[in-house]
Amino acid sequence: MNEESSIDLNRLERIGKTAIAYYNQAPFNPSHSDFIQWIESLREPMKSDFQKQGLDKCKGILNFKRFILELKDYGMTDYMRDNLSKEDFEFWNSPE
Repeated sequence: MNEESSIDLNRLERIGKTAIAYYNQAPFNPSHSDFIQWIESLREPMKSDFQKQGLDKCKGILNFKRFILELKDYGMTDYMRDNLSKEDFEFWNSPE
């Protein structure tokens, strides 16, 4: 393994740890209306599938958790910007 790929792995580890910290930063107690709001934001076939699963089974879905955190003003982009180096944030936020 060369030094460049080692640096990339370190970056990915930092970004991963920061993302985990984001998802663990706030209490996650979504209401049924939060669930319905999330379901309505989805496209098929995800919408039907998650609706059939119901609120309790969907609590572990990261997309649902992020949706709820964003609703409660715990934005992931701002969190990542505030908790990563400029370079790591730009890497994480790049469209590629």
